[in-house]
Amino acid sequence: MKVVDSKKLDWEDPPRGYYLTDVKEKVIWEDAKTGAKMALIKFPAGIADKLHSHPEADQFAYGLSGEAETGDGEKISMDGQFFYFPKGEMHGATKITKEAITLFYWDGPSIPKLKD
Repeated sequence: MKVVDSKKLDWEDPPRGYYLTDVKEKVIWEDAKTGAKMALIKFPAGIADKLHSHPEADQFAYGLSGEAETGDGEKISMDGQFFYFPKGEMHGATKITKEAITLFYWDGPSIPKLKD
């Protein structure tokens, strides 16, 4: 068993390339063999990321706090929202309207491929 107290972890800069705001992460768990990863991600207000996919990983996310705006302009609370993006599905260009913290899990390498 491994226990991680995420409150004791520092917020760090994640790999860049598709984030557009000062996104931070706390990596809770990683599997070096498969590239799988679980992390808390903190998004400040603004357009968080470029349109992208993860060709080698399904992505799961669970909102803990914050607010986002949907494509049709509706504001939704991130608290309690679950998101699933199948491997290779394009997503992103997320507009965060209030700082949000989300728990992410990728079941393989999370390396993004940006929309052409």
